[in-house]
Amino acid sequence: MISFVYINIFPVTPCNQSTMKNILIFNDFSPEAEHAAELALLLAGKTNTNLYIWNTFDEHENPVAKELAVAHANEEETAVTTDNSNWILKLESKLNWETGLLPVVKFIEGTNYAPNHTLSIVNRYDIGMLVRGIAGDESDLLHIEAEALSCSTKSGCPVLLIPEKFTYKAFEKIVYATDLRFCRREIVSFLSQLAKPLNASILIANISAKGLPYMEDGYARTVFADTLLTRSNQEHVYFSNIRERDIPRAIDVLVNGMNNDLLVLVNNKFHFNELVGQNAPYAIPPNIPIPLLIFPS
Repeated sequence: MISFVYINIFPVTPCNQSTMKNILIFNDFSPEAEHAAELALLLAGKTNTNLYIWNTFDEHENPVAKELAVAHANEEETAVTTDNSNWILKLESKLNWETGLLPVVKFIEGTNYAPNHTLSIVNRYDIGMLVRGIAGDESDLLHIEAEALSCSTKSGCPVLLIPEKFTYKAFEKIVYATDLRFCRREIVSFLSQLAKPLNASILIANISAKGLPYMEDGYARTVFADTLLTRSNQEHVYFSNIRERDIPRAIDVLVNGMNNDLLVLVNNKFHFNELVGQNAPYAIPPNIPIPLLIFPS
């Protein structure tokens, strides 16, 4: 049985910046990229940030570009160019009609896409989060490609991976699965900035790392209060001390039993590899249908 022990709400230590930085989405003109862009637009509007779009290929250099430009099966095939922005204009119009939000959207121009170029783009446009859409294979199994994690690692930014079938909505319940002894304050601060404009809650789920002893509730409560919390902020941050040592099972309960809609992990640390495997391309279990926010280690 999985045991969840809840500790009273305390505020999170605010980070140096008071607002979210801008959002950068990688666009390969696939259906999953368009779906991710729709959610990225919503997040940009809610967090009052700009959305930058970086096309990941040039049609003149990539002969398959034209094939990837088919947005819908019943529409004619069209060539893709960096000037083709009709698709994002339609998404902007839909967002504005439904919510009244109209975030600033800009395309990255003059720099060809490559993981090694990500850091310069992040610095130039004040980017704080990367976004990439992901689609399932023939068996609907979702994969995390090494290139997405490479962009995150080289830039120092977390990458938000959005499954193609994830329901379009703002996040309401965010869960950060970590070992509290190694929980990173800057991640909690980032999540606090993201959660506040979304009116979302944050759950710090403490699952002891493999080989380390279970943290008794009193000790865990003390570590949580001493290292992460301050009474100067009113963010809704919860804590859960989990006895279950089977990581996939514990995360299954966090996602499906407790209805969290954004799972936060650190690349190649602690629970990441136990959930998705040891080598890229990492496979996301079918019972985890929500977006993953992966921070570089």
